[in-house]
Amino acid sequence: MARYRSERKFNYPVDDAVRVFLDGGEDAYDMHELENVTAWKVVKEEDDGVRRVGTKEWCAHGQIPRAAQHVISPKMLTWFEHSVWDRQKKIYSFEIEPRYLRKQISCKGQTAYMADGPDKMKRIFEITLKIDIPLFGPILEAAIMELLKKNEEQDFKCCAQSLEKKFGKK
Repeated sequence: MARYRSERKFNYPVDDAVRVFLDGGEDAYDMHELENVTAWKVVKEEDDGVRRVGTKEWCAHGQIPRAAQHVISPKMLTWFEHSVWDRQKKIYSFEIEPRYLRKQISCKGQTAYMADGPDKMKRIFEITLKIDIPLFGPILEAAIMELLKKNEEQDFKCCAQSLEKKFGKK
């Protein structure tokens, strides 16, 4: 099992930042800006004003480790993300449902947003990935986790740029 946790800080009030990140419309960045994302779309979404529950379909581009290429093909890099954005708790939780190898792959996580002093916030991203394929599971977990870390770094930069564009540099 592979785990990753990242804590990022922004020099903007938490309520302003989460409005841009999760309810920002044109102020939010396009997920296609992430290097490994080839396609992203909302499949279903329900929003009652307190919680937004949705399903998104993702397609990624990534280098499959040579040792696993006979088990994993590029078309297998497509999945559904089932997510809940809880505006009161300021937590975005998600669970990944792969199109292939559903019984062998489990992945879930969350992003929590909180105040971190006056006009500052922190974002804590956590993810757990388990690939239950003898011999190849740990290799794939490590490779996928590296891609997820890279995406999280890019996401942080894109979020910071979105905030600067909306509110000015701080």
